[in-house]
Amino acid sequence: MSDDIKNEMNMVIRELESRGIKSNSHITDQDMRGLGDVVEDVLKRFGITEERFKQWFSLQECNCSKRKAWLNNLFSWKKNKV
Repeated sequence: MSDDIKNEMNMVIRELESRGIKSNSHITDQDMRGLGDVVEDVLKRFGITEERFKQWFSLQECNCSKRKAWLNNLFSWKKNKV
């Protein structure tokens, strides 16, 4: 991922946060699942992990965890108990 794309994505997150759309870091319920979890699971099925992503693009840090948390807090739901 180029620095331009990374910077643009971070700018979008900062803008949304400035408008009051923030990560709900106080939510710790293990029964919750979010959009970030789903994206991560799908990418992992294809062998795309955070480490592999960083390796492909020669990154020290990709902020994947921050984006995952942001997506989880943007859209999340309670897991069904099976």
